[in-house]
Amino acid sequence: MEKEEYLSEEKYQKNAQNLKKVGKILLIIGVVILVLGVVLTILGFSSFGRTAVNSLNVDMLDSNAQAQAAGGIVGSIGIFALGGFVDLIGFGLTVAGGILLLVAHRREITAFTTQQVMPVAEEGIEKITPTIANAAESISKSITKGKKAAVEDIENKKGDEK
Repeated sequence: MEKEEYLSEEKYQKNAQNLKKVGKILLIIGVVILVLGVVLTILGFSSFGRTAVNSLNVDMLDSNAQAQAAGGIVGSIGIFALGGFVDLIGFGLTVAGGILLLVAHRREITAFTTQQVMPVAEEGIEKITPTIANAAESISKSITKGKKAAVEDIENKKGDEK
């Protein structure tokens, strides 16, 4: 069985293009559905108010007019609820599309961020290098001094034993 290579540039480019396409499609569909849901919500809310006002002018003895007013109110609430549900679906699709686009462009975003940080990092490294070099030199001198002292102690102990 041949081992599959995961880190190929061609595979990355293909997957990134697919993610960008799907992300754009989800984003566009999500925004369209979201706008449709907002329109339905506004329509349901405004027609609910008109129906409620019209029902006040209805003759209370006319049962047919009362039924129409009640049906209008229930229909308005239904349109309002449908608008809210469609808003929820549209918002979810919009968020999913945005996340896919963010993931698809992660490499470019990281490269941009690195380009922004690199000059500052280089300057910091240049300024801190002498300090670290001095510290490393001091540490190495201390280690060498400790080794010499240890060798002298060992030789002194051997001399005392004779």
